[in-house]
Amino acid sequence: MKKALVLGLLVLGLGAAVYASPLTGSWATTIRFDGNPLAILNFESILQVDYTVGGWVLGANAIFNATAFDNLFFEADGQLGAFRFNSMLDFEPQTPSFMAWTNAATLSLAGVDVFALFAVENLGTADVPIIGSGAILGLTGSAGDISWSIVNGFNMPVTGTMGYYWYAYGYDWMIARDAYQSSCGVFGAWYKPSTTPWTVQTQGCCVCWSGTSIYVDFPFTCLDVTAYVEFTCAVGFSGFGFAITGIDTGLGWLTIPELDIDFGIKSKALTTYFALEFGEWGCVRPYFQLLGAGNEIQGIELYALALSYSFNGVTFKAGEIFAGEDDTYGGWLNGSAYDYGWSKTGGFTSTCIYKDAYDEYFGIEIDGDSCCGGSFKVGIYNFFDIQATTALFDWQEMLASVSLGIGSNTTLYFGVSYLNTGLNWFDIGIKFVW
Repeated sequence: MKKALVLGLLVLGLGAAVYASPLTGSWATTIRFDGNPLAILNFESILQVDYTVGGWVLGANAIFNATAFDNLFFEADGQLGAFRFNSMLDFEPQTPSFMAWTNAATLSLAGVDVFALFAVENLGTADVPIIGSGAILGLTGSAGDISWSIVNGFNMPVTGTMGYYWYAYGYDWMIARDAYQSSCGVFGAWYKPSTTPWTVQTQGCCVCWSGTSIYVDFPFTCLDVTAYVEFTCAVGFSGFGFAITGIDTGLGWLTIPELDIDFGIKSKALTTYFALEFGEWGCVRPYFQLLGAGNEIQGIELYALALSYSFNGVTFKAGEIFAGEDDTYGGWLNGSAYDYGWSKTGGFTSTCIYKDAYDEYFGIEIDGDSCCGGSFKVGIYNFFDIQATTALFDWQEMLASVSLGIGSNTTLYFGVSYLNTGLNWFDIGIKFVW
């Protein structure tokens, strides 16, 4: 009895020390079982620990799956004088193999922001590593209504679309890059991005100049103009162009977010981006798409309707895609439309589509308070395929989930998929935060 009491006090003491210390983190585990026969389909466990000291956050992250210790990476983020630094070291423990080491820094100096990124990256695989290194150096600033940016790449691309990303989204996004990201709202599920916003171009240790992009943004009469010029190592001067924004069509529902004029060495391209702005109709959100090609508008199509209504912690949701499962939806006319569909919780999305064939759904969500300051959420979603002929009312699948918070630090999860042919799979999960 005394031993149990001492052990209990020790555990409580350690817990209190953790909560009172600069050590924070989380641990989430999810197991998916096959409905028939009963077997484990997937296992995922993520441990994240952060330690804050002297204004720096030092992090370690470990990801386990059903077969192996999948990934391990370390991060450091903080200030050193006037500099802000971020560093990440990524390993694949199975081989083991080095995957990437990235270092970013920013400095504000006399009204000019200086930014830099240096990376050593495995361009091959864990089994056959191909190591390359690269860097990006840049300056950005403003004077009155004029802003400018100069970006230099050394074995990293900064021209073309990538150059525009550096200018339009700023250099801060390269510092905020995470090795793993949440996977479409699934509890405890993470994925490693297949591509990064930047990449080392070739193997080797030579950080050689690859290109320069210069951007200048300025007002012109009633418009806003961004002018750019690009140089590359391969051809020298490679092109220039203009991006014009703030164009008023005189129609509240039709806008031109941007018009681009791009000049290459032997080419010229004009691209007009149109967008429809209809907003919400009460609790109903319509999705329209423009029909046409190039800069010609041939019509407007009602692509989908989504309904959402909440009352006393209960939300009713429904949606219908009219154009069919093989069509694409987009606010742009110039061919940059995307495949859209419903997410697992009924969101209209192009990045987290649950199943392309599902063009109709009905759902209900219930939110409330649970034990000891926690909260709970129940969601039930039924999906339909109007082209199906083998089920009543075209019903194909039901997804149901329950998330139960025990206090502010522990969450339990249960999810299930039931097809018109029977039980498909079910999930159980738990997450601790400290």
